[in-house]
Amino acid sequence: MASTYLTRTVGTPTNSKKFTFSCWVKLTKLNSSAVFLGNYADTSNRSELGLSSGNSMQYFARDGGSTYVDMYTTRTLRDTNAWYNLIWAVDTTQATASDRVKFYINGVQETAFNGENYPSQNTDLKLNTSGQVINIGRLPNNAKYVDGLMSHVHFCDGSQLAPTVFGSTDSTTGEWQINTSPSFTLGNNGFTILKDGNTITDQSSNSNDFTL
Repeated sequence: MASTYLTRTVGTPTNSKKFTFSCWVKLTKLNSSAVFLGNYADTSNRSELGLSSGNSMQYFARDGGSTYVDMYTTRTLRDTNAWYNLIWAVDTTQATASDRVKFYINGVQETAFNGENYPSQNTDLKLNTSGQVINIGRLPNNAKYVDGLMSHVHFCDGSQLAPTVFGSTDSTTGEWQINTSPSFTLGNNGFTILKDGNTITDQSSNSNDFTL
C-alpha cells in the first residue's frame, strides 16, 4: 500500500474561480480510489481530483456539507503499463455549465459522464483558497493514496488551459507526447514539481515548494 505524499499550504490565489491541474501518472493498482491533488478539512469540506474506485477520472468537491462538483467520466483507465496525461481545466465564470469543468485524458476531452454535477457560475473553488492544506498523492485525511507513479505535475492558478500546453499528438504514431517544458502564466499558487526525477522543489519561478 502506498504511504508517500506531498503537502503544502496554499497562499492567496490569483483567481479562486479558475485553475488547471495537469499530471502524468502510471498506475500500479486498479479498482482503488486515488487522489492526485486534494484538500480536506472534514468530510463536509474537501476537494478531490483523482480516480474513483471504478478507475474513472473524477472531480468531487464539498463546501459546508453541500456538494458543488461531482463528476465521473464514463471512460476508465485500465492499462497499468501506460503513462496517462490527466488534465482538469476549470473556470466557473463560464456561462455554459459544461465549459466550467473540462477533463482531458491524453489530450482528448472527455464528454461522457456517469455523474455530471457542474459547479454553479462564479463558484469559488476551495482547492485554491488561501490557507488550505493540499496534498499530492492522497486525500489529506490519510486516505485514497495513489498506487503508482506521478511525474511532470503542473498547477496553473488563474487560467483554464488547453491540453496542448502540456502535450501534443505525434503526427506519425498518433500518440500523445509530453511537453517537458510547458509555458503558461503560473498565478500566485502555480507550480511545477516532479519534473526532473523526484524533485519536489517547485521548478517554476514561484518557489511553491512541497514537503515530503
